[in-house]
Amino acid sequence: MAKPVRPMPNIESTPSHSKDPAVQQDSVPPQQPALRRSQYRCASVEIQATRLPFVRFIPGRNHPHYWQPAEPEDYAEACMLGRQYAAHLAQWLKSNELDAGRGLLLRIARDMDHSDNSHRNGLRRGFFNYLETLLCVAGRQLNLYRHVEAMHQLQRSRDLMAWLERKRKR
Repeated sequence: MAKPVRPMPNIESTPSHSKDPAVQQDSVPPQQPALRRSQYRCASVEIQATRLPFVRFIPGRNHPHYWQPAEPEDYAEACMLGRQYAAHLAQWLKSNELDAGRGLLLRIARDMDHSDNSHRNGLRRGFFNYLETLLCVAGRQLNLYRHVEAMHQLQRSRDLMAWLERKRKR
């Protein structure tokens, strides 16, 4: 049984310290409670990820299954649900910036059943299409070439640090 999804209307595109109440996540109509950002902050990354509505532990597996979506009634609902899941993932990443880039999206994609061609295909389509849209928005905000070079430099620094730590232990 999949966890119910909490809708996330009014996903903000401005910093959370904005004074404009129209873009604040907390200004959601009472009939659609939004998931507060603080609910994604936990001590363990694995526990943090299980707060996402499509991630849960299942019997016979010692780690979470990263794609256990709710059962949609039709293709249109599946696409909508997939977009909501992508918004939840984006909010999770905003709340856990230090854990970004550690393979969560890869684990989600790995656990998806890509051979399922039923109306549930809309879950994957809505999820990835919305992530593409978010990438376009984020890509407009920065110089991607400089950013990727900075990421390369960061990784080289981490590799050097790990090498120095291994060398010290010998």
